[in-house]
Amino acid sequence: MNDTVQHRHRVVFVDLARALAVVLMVAGHTSSALLASDYRSGPWFDAWTFQRGLTSGLFLLLSGFAFSLATTRHWTSHLSLSGPVLRRARRFLLFVILGYGLHYPVLDVAELAVASEAQWRSFLAVDVLQLIGVTLLALQALVLLLRSRPAFMVVNFAVAFAVVAAAPAAWRADWIAELPLVMGAYLSPATGSLFPLFPWAAYVFVGAGAGQLYARWGAAHLSGYATWAMLVPGGALVAVGLAIGGGSLPSDVAIRTGTCLLVLGVIAHVSRSLTQLPHVFGAVAQESLVVYFVHLCVVYGSIWNPGLARVYGEALPLTGTALMAVAVVAVMVALAWHWNRLKHVRPVAARWISVGAGVVLVARLI
Repeated sequence: MNDTVQHRHRVVFVDLARALAVVLMVAGHTSSALLASDYRSGPWFDAWTFQRGLTSGLFLLLSGFAFSLATTRHWTSHLSLSGPVLRRARRFLLFVILGYGLHYPVLDVAELAVASEAQWRSFLAVDVLQLIGVTLLALQALVLLLRSRPAFMVVNFAVAFAVVAAAPAAWRADWIAELPLVMGAYLSPATGSLFPLFPWAAYVFVGAGAGQLYARWGAAHLSGYATWAMLVPGGALVAVGLAIGGGSLPSDVAIRTGTCLLVLGVIAHVSRSLTQLPHVFGAVAQESLVVYFVHLCVVYGSIWNPGLARVYGEALPLTGTALMAVAVVAVMVALAWHWNRLKHVRPVAARWISVGAGVVLVARLI
């Protein structure tokens, strides 16, 4: 298979999967924030709840997958503290800062001195952006340490297994008694964290390992990769999770990870028959950070703006919730398309807009 076809398969497969995860994520958050409590029961709601958790796992897994693909293309430049590595680290730290910004608890920085314990817990709770930023920094540290792509792949799978295995003990431990709140919040949900490292970081590590395997073999043999690196392991993980049973944390992670791999395997097989995706898919995939940050502000509100949840609460019927979810998804897709196009057509203007937006956001925090 020539390089052009390999590149096409890589772009179609990755962009299709990432765009799907972003759309499901936006629709899920909007529905969760607006759906009335009368509709939050029954088998359909249970299935929807599982899908929402699956979307989170898929989003995280693809973050690790994309890291591996981007790193592999320029592997040698990431083996020392070079310019590309420092720029990458700065970007990952930005994820963390934006994550905390979304939970900023006061209207004026001076009020932090008198913030309540509940406000501090809300502020320091770990969400997806902090999780992704910290875990991607850890992945880059592994690249610097291991230097070998095969070793990097094996260690990622081993770390993922260790994180899942240690998760029950991590959740039982009283980290706040031993560590500052800002650190303990990364280790368990006891302080209100939605995405602590245990076990959510495991999805990113699995994605990074799978991405390395894809970069070494799957691009040239996509059908075999989809079957033997995704469908078969995915089915095995689901079977293991069901066998463990009991609703345990490792069981839940195994089932969700296996289901994510099954979904990705199907997408990979479908992508073999696609020669090209509309640009909007790539735009949504590439601008997932922008979409994530903006849609959370739109749906839940932030220090910078009120959100739909503050206006409607959990009060809309099924039809109203569905229409609102479609509207928010459409707006976010349009945002991703226009922003991605601006970055490619007028990169200098896009950079200045980014700087200006950053200044405005930071000024509001202080």
